[in-house]
Amino acid sequence: MATTTRCLDRPLATLSMFLGLVFAPAIASSATPQFNYLLHCGGCHIEDGSGMGDIVPDLNEDLGYFASFKEGRSYLVRVPGAAHSPLSDADLAEVMNWMLRTFAAADDPTPYSEAEVTANRRVRMNDVHAVRKQLLERKDDATSQLTTAPQTSPAAPAPVGPTQAAEQEAPDQLAALSAATSTAVLPSPLTIEQKLAFGEALFFDTSLSSQGNQACASCHDPGRAFADPRSLTAGHGASIGSDGSSIGHRNAPSLTYVATTPVFTLQDMTPVGSLQAPRQSAHQTAAMATSGADKIRGGFFWDGRETTLEEQVLSPFVNSKEMGLRDLSDLTSRVMQSERYHPFLGTADSQWPESAVLTAIADSLASYLRSDTFNSYDSRYDRFVRGEISATTQEVVGMGLFFSPSFSNCASCHQASTMAYAPREVFSNHRYENIGTPINAALLNNNGLGSDFRDAGLAMNPALGSEFDNTDVNGRFKVPSLRNVAVSAPYMHNGTFNKLDTVMRFYNHYSESGDSGQINPETDQPWAASNNPDGIATHKLRGNFPLSERQLAALTAFLRMLTDQRYEYLLED
Repeated sequence: MATTTRCLDRPLATLSMFLGLVFAPAIASSATPQFNYLLHCGGCHIEDGSGMGDIVPDLNEDLGYFASFKEGRSYLVRVPGAAHSPLSDADLAEVMNWMLRTFAAADDPTPYSEAEVTANRRVRMNDVHAVRKQLLERKDDATSQLTTAPQTSPAAPAPVGPTQAAEQEAPDQLAALSAATSTAVLPSPLTIEQKLAFGEALFFDTSLSSQGNQACASCHDPGRAFADPRSLTAGHGASIGSDGSSIGHRNAPSLTYVATTPVFTLQDMTPVGSLQAPRQSAHQTAAMATSGADKIRGGFFWDGRETTLEEQVLSPFVNSKEMGLRDLSDLTSRVMQSERYHPFLGTADSQWPESAVLTAIADSLASYLRSDTFNSYDSRYDRFVRGEISATTQEVVGMGLFFSPSFSNCASCHQASTMAYAPREVFSNHRYENIGTPINAALLNNNGLGSDFRDAGLAMNPALGSEFDNTDVNGRFKVPSLRNVAVSAPYMHNGTFNKLDTVMRFYNHYSESGDSGQINPETDQPWAASNNPDGIATHKLRGNFPLSERQLAALTAFLRMLTDQRYEYLLED
């Protein structure tokens, strides 16, 4: 649907473009099983099913075998790529049957029914690679009594281990992480291609969690812009840990474009955002100029506690409320003992220093996060600034509202370049703000912290020391990128909002007076109490006037433009 020229002076081409935009949702909603296979499976199994060597199996070789008996059929539905896809059970059944017809036609396997998919899809698989290995070992065993009937009821769920301790960090392990991963290297350094393959395999490996049931992809779903849609329901705004019961107090953000985040620094004077400052009073201007916290920039997690991407990628493995491993030695041991990683690290008896293995793990995961998989720059906004498509009138209006400090002031925080409409704009200045986000009472009750808990955010970052006024940093959180914001709910650091429209109205309420705009449309109640009412950046949040319904719709249309092309089908009408 993209073109190579703007076509503004070509009525027929412009009409064709308009019709393409109008009917694009219909095309996405009528996706074929082959399209869904390419979208949700083709990234790993490749177009022809050939996979990726020892990392991803060749569907042409063993798919028919697995589909011939109930344990194998159950395995095919329960693998993370299938079980965690955003497809409905009926659509997943169609994809599975298309795969059987395409890659295992000679075996004439029994088609999947929707009921069979439903019965097996939600049964936890602790170690996908171990299960596959066991099933393949039975392939040549003539005495195996394999049942050919499809499985119609779920197997007993794998036992879940004891609840992990409440601590969220492993301080001793993480304190030495920077030094360990910056000096040690493998005797034979990995190539960039090996790092990408190694990193991708690690990202989807459920065996690297305490209960063998959670991978990075569990909370950062590649089918949902690497965010966690499960937290909209089961987690009430946050993700559930490997132990099946632990819930944190922060939302798992989208990982798309996270690699553009600079390293954490306390004194960053890099000019970001629009050079045209909004009109402020003398008092407001002085407040902005004297805030030391406004110089803090970069870092990872909502509070910036990990300085680099290489440090960040290791932290969730040893977080007791996430993947829950005992320590980083447990991680390196599991990786070294797994046959799938022998092509990268050698066999389990290879005498690599633990620090060298950690370096390889961190570098490879970071390389994967820096790859085109997470940084495609192919949204409608990107194609528009490259001159490949024309924007709709509503999108153009929204774009103007976004970048103009006289209207919305959005770009004062959500712009990295000093130039509006910049190519490859990431829509975050990577700084920290207190915007008065309401508490998420449902989440705090669900995770046991209670409604009186308040998240100090940036103030908890150990790098700050005593040089910053606590009232200045308390309740600040990192400004997230707005790329894929329309498809990566829930929103805010605590997942308190489920809809983008609610976010828009929350920001707009700062500019409204009286009773106007003071009701949360999701609850039909006044906005809940702020997580930290002291130090809210009202001088940045209050515009010259509240936006009208038409302006809010236009601004939302622009934010929808920031959706990567592969996720555009997720956009709601």
